[in-house]
Amino acid sequence: MKLNIKEKKALYVFGCPSHKNTVTRFKLLVSLTVDPEAKHWLLGLTRKIEQEAGEEWFPDFYRHLRMEMDGYFRCKRCLRVVEASTDYEEGMYEEAV
Repeated sequence: MKLNIKEKKALYVFGCPSHKNTVTRFKLLVSLTVDPEAKHWLLGLTRKIEQEAGEEWFPDFYRHLRMEMDGYFRCKRCLRVVEASTDYEEGMYEEAV
């Protein structure tokens, strides 16, 4: 099953190792969503999870997704730190020249 980053983030936030509970949770999200575009997108994601993901391997898939997204958020946090420190160093360089 191929997921884009937006779908992975939604699964990271609302998913769990149980395939049935994840699908049920996403169906509840679809019913609570007011925005038609978001509702359509969530319904598509729910159907993708329900049809393409097998119940047998979903817990392993979910664990792998959590590890992947944890690494993604860790790298994003490091990038913010690097960007913040780079701005400071550029300011010092301009003052020296």
